[in-house]
Amino acid sequence: MSNKCDVNTGRCEETAQNQGGCDASCGCGCQESSSCCPIEKATALWKSSFCQALKEVKVEILKEKIKKAWGAKLDKSADAVLEAAEAQWNAALTKGKADLDLKEKIARIITEGKK
Repeated sequence: MSNKCDVNTGRCEETAQNQGGCDASCGCGCQESSSCCPIEKATALWKSSFCQALKEVKVEILKEKIKKAWGAKLDKSADAVLEAAEAQWNAALTKGKADLDLKEKIARIITEGKK
């Protein structure tokens, strides 16, 4: 069977050459899909895109409202997080330097007197 797309209904009609699945002649590149109809694919993509766009708009609206209501507290919290992260980073650099110094000292001790 092969699929023929009915532009009036937006559905694929299966013919005797292709039962269910999508074949290469369908031209949709969807071998695993049960529907090859480009109208069905486009419709599904538009629906999915609408939901994604609507969610993004809602997120932007909430972000603005959250900034307005909690902005000052969020800024103070962000400052506290940044301050702590900077202290941790500096401590890690200090530890790394101490580890490197130790390795260099051990290497000098082991190689002393060898020529």
